[in-house]
Amino acid sequence: MARPEAAKRRVSNLVGRFEQLAQSTPVQETYSGPLSPTSPQPVSHHGEKARLQHDRRSQSFSSMPTTSILSTRLEKEINRNAQLRQELEVLRRRCNQDDEILTTLTQRLEEGTELQASLHMQTSGLQTKVDRLADKLARRDKIQKAEYERRIVTVANERDMLASRLRMAEAGIERAQVAEAHTRSVNEKLRVAEKNAQIATSQVMVLQKQLLELKTNIAARPGTQTDVSDQEILDMMNKFNHLVQNWCVSSFRKVKIDARRMSCRFEKITALQDAKSLRKLYTTFDTSIKIFAFQATVMYLLMPIFDARFFGLPEELQGLESAAQAMICMFLIDLIYARPADNYIATCPTFNDWRKTTHNYLKQGNDDLEKRYQDSQAKAQAHLVEHVCKIMSALTGLTVVEEQGRTLSSVVKHAVSLSQVLGCQRATYRCFLPEADAEDDIEFDYTTMEDLMNEQEEDGLAKDIRCVVFPALQKTGGETGDNVRHPYSVKPARLTNPGQMNVMNVLMKAKVLCVEADSDQDDQKG
Repeated sequence: MARPEAAKRRVSNLVGRFEQLAQSTPVQETYSGPLSPTSPQPVSHHGEKARLQHDRRSQSFSSMPTTSILSTRLEKEINRNAQLRQELEVLRRRCNQDDEILTTLTQRLEEGTELQASLHMQTSGLQTKVDRLADKLARRDKIQKAEYERRIVTVANERDMLASRLRMAEAGIERAQVAEAHTRSVNEKLRVAEKNAQIATSQVMVLQKQLLELKTNIAARPGTQTDVSDQEILDMMNKFNHLVQNWCVSSFRKVKIDARRMSCRFEKITALQDAKSLRKLYTTFDTSIKIFAFQATVMYLLMPIFDARFFGLPEELQGLESAAQAMICMFLIDLIYARPADNYIATCPTFNDWRKTTHNYLKQGNDDLEKRYQDSQAKAQAHLVEHVCKIMSALTGLTVVEEQGRTLSSVVKHAVSLSQVLGCQRATYRCFLPEADAEDDIEFDYTTMEDLMNEQEEDGLAKDIRCVVFPALQKTGGETGDNVRHPYSVKPARLTNPGQMNVMNVLMKAKVLCVEADSDQDDQKG
């Protein structure tokens, strides 16, 4: 706006000068000279003053002009003045037009300024909205990102759980297939056993003749009485329990266990796949009872010592174990087909005498046989120690050192000695672990089991067995086993056939670790 106002001021100054020039210029009739006093004057005032002084000096030295000349000059000056006024009117009109244009431009400029201010306000409002929307979008993106990450973690966890369930299902299918194959194998073995029953009968008669010869030889030897009291056997069993427990505590007390990896470790060990009583224990492993779990595993691995009738036989004497198994199968067939009870009574003592005599003969026979039997037993014990150390190292991730191996060798040696003592008795002793059902569960039986966590035998609560720490010892009365009572007042369980006249007593209950079934179910529901 500064430029239009300056132009306006310049135009106003020019018009004022023209008006002053037109009013202040007099008509000099007596003036004579080269220039007329009414002639147009220069714009500059200094030039005008100089010319007037020059004219005055000239008047004093020249004569006055004539009237015609002055008239002519006046007419010219009037005409020129008229032209100047016309030009002045033109300039005024132009100035007015410029004023109107300037006013219009000023209005447009003001309108533009207002429009610019309005647009600036609208732009500021829009920018504020854009900023708010940007903040809202950023917060929403952050929330959605967190939600997506949470969903990703949830989906990943679900995928891992489904993968774990799939692996467990595949393992279950494999176990079912193995169990089915095992069932078929057992059925086939039963059919073969039935076919070999007649052969076994003839073998029994041959063994009876050998028994008569062995009795004759042993009768001639001094100090052949090998019967021991039940209390001595219980002392050996308790010692065996303490030896196994002390070895597990000293070997694995400080080992750090990851409970989540125990199930995978258990599945990788082929020798433990038939251990139904241990599968559930390692599937839901609890580090607070790790010593009991390891003791139960070691005891399961040592049970072949008690399952065999003659542990550690030389290769050339393996027929004794086969013969004992054949006789046991024959006795089972007798029970299945309900043969007369007097036949069973006549047969079972004969088998017990044969077993007792065979044990005594292996330990007290000729020097060559005794040496071979001892060497074979030493090899079998060393192999069993190595087998136990290898499996426990795979389960715990801790290598069993040489000193711990020597300690375990003494434990195995005591177990073999105990097995031989049980086999040399006239009565029948059975050392066994409670068996699990198809769902890998063990039903608690107050007559054959003892809960390590609860001293009350019958508290009326259902119990869920976590693991079997030590086996039970059962005695079936034979020649000297009638009416045998357990030192801890366990009621004897008689057989269903009264004609057998045999009494079964539990000399030592199986030591188990239990939890209450109700509380366990509540924990699972919680």
